[in-house]
Amino acid sequence: MNITRRNILESLGTLCALSPAQSLTCAPACAAIEPGGAAVPLSLPDKANFPIRGIYLDAAFVHPMGLAARSGYVKFLYDRVTERPRIGPELNARDAAVQQFARLINADPGSIAVVPSTMEGENLLGASLGLGKNAGVVTDAYHYGPSLVIYGELARRGMPLKVVTPRNAIIELADIEEAIEPTTRMIAVSLVSAETGFQHDLTALCAMAHRHAVLVYADIIQAAGAIPIDVKASGVDFCCCGSYKWLMGDFGAAFLYVHPDRLSSLKRVQVGWRQIRRQTTHAFPFDTPGSALGEWTLGSDTAAMFEVSTPAWGSLACNAYSLAYLHSLGVGAIVRHRKPLIARLQEELPKRGFLSMTPRDSSGPIVVFAYQGAAPRFDAALRAARVTISTYENRIRVSPSIYNDMDDIEKLMKVLSV
Repeated sequence: MNITRRNILESLGTLCALSPAQSLTCAPACAAIEPGGAAVPLSLPDKANFPIRGIYLDAAFVHPMGLAARSGYVKFLYDRVTERPRIGPELNARDAAVQQFARLINADPGSIAVVPSTMEGENLLGASLGLGKNAGVVTDAYHYGPSLVIYGELARRGMPLKVVTPRNAIIELADIEEAIEPTTRMIAVSLVSAETGFQHDLTALCAMAHRHAVLVYADIIQAAGAIPIDVKASGVDFCCCGSYKWLMGDFGAAFLYVHPDRLSSLKRVQVGWRQIRRQTTHAFPFDTPGSALGEWTLGSDTAAMFEVSTPAWGSLACNAYSLAYLHSLGVGAIVRHRKPLIARLQEELPKRGFLSMTPRDSSGPIVVFAYQGAAPRFDAALRAARVTISTYENRIRVSPSIYNDMDDIEKLMKVLSV
């Protein structure tokens, strides 16, 4: 299944041809197609493919699904209902989605497994590495909060754990290096922190870790699709990414990357039909004689190590289209579009009493400000203005995407001035 930008636009055209009983209203999708099917060049902001009500500046929480991604779902559902009742195991978009994601991070498709979520991937990886009393972890306070709980629970069972504290809103590489102990097996970080938008220098981090014979895991859910990632150039050992944020897909599928040289050091911790490459039975008519248990061969690549049972075929179909759409734009163009929006916030909000927690040199999609009593102060006004961001007791997080423009930023700042 080779999905191109033209495939996406053709699918959007099909959506527009469906009756209201067959599809949700999708008039904006038709704007992406000229009469006769010729593609209209996409430009940013792309509001046509993201017909959002109100102003949505919270993609770091959940990225809206664009019409391109939805077209993948519609195709999947059509095939599922009508022409291809066995679309799951036999006919599905798994390989297309994996190939698109591999291209995004400059990986070989064979080094990627589909898992249910980013957290599932991190848990599976920790178990496969044998984290425990003789295999510890170094992480930092800006890693994803529930991930810190993973390692905190392992520490309660005796695993050596060091958590690096930020200094001036930065996790210093030297502090991570100082935290490494003889028992440290892995450094676990969020490449772009969901908490503050801080961005690690992944190449420098991996080079330092490897000098100490320590492996690196990066949660890239707030990075993949939002900033350029090259797993080969960075040397990262493992990373994982769910698809409902900057990949612009849906829930239920994530991509786990394992450096090919690390696969042999991992142990298999779960077994299921997705791992079986050959199976022979001896219990049925005309079978050859043998043990009732039968014989089998398990695969040895990343997918065979971590893919266990039925994945979310529909989500993968959605992801194949959303990732193709993302490639049609280019991550570089996305960064360039977003940069002045975040720069405007970084310039103006500190003048209004907001303390920036995101370093100015971060190229990520998230900017966070501290403000005492933020949620009680602004929530009602934000709702009234139909502006959506993430608010916390003493923080706000803003995460613009490709459907936002400077007018959205100005309207947000107006609300934050009340």
